[in-house]
Amino acid sequence: MTGLIATTEATLCQIIAGVLGLDLVGPRDGFFEVGGDSVLAVQVVARAREAGLSFSVRDLFDHQTPETLAATIDDRPAVTTSADGDSTDYAASTAPAKSPLLDFADDEFGEFGEFEDVEAGRHAGSAEGEWETLT
Repeated sequence: MTGLIATTEATLCQIIAGVLGLDLVGPRDGFFEVGGDSVLAVQVVARAREAGLSFSVRDLFDHQTPETLAATIDDRPAVTTSADGDSTDYAASTAPAKSPLLDFADDEFGEFGEFEDVEAGRHAGSAEGEWETLT
């Protein structure tokens, strides 16, 4: 194990332990096995970025131990700083320009514009129009 991976691994152990409220997390402890969940995974990623480590929540799902995650992180290009002082990290530089939580094609979105009034057995019109009537 190289020194850089050991340092990254130790940092990840500390971050994960802190987020989970544990005294100690070992390098081979699985994040979800020791009490992690998807919401806490976001917190781990945020704290790791503050510490200069760059990875995504998906990376944490794919590499659940500090040991395997550290090896993955250290295989990536380092965080760089441009001439104007802006830092560029791996996750930001490889992410799509826009990353919506949900992505619908134009023809799919129309399905959400109307709904059925199941109890009355009739078509209730557009959701927007219904909302305007309620307010």
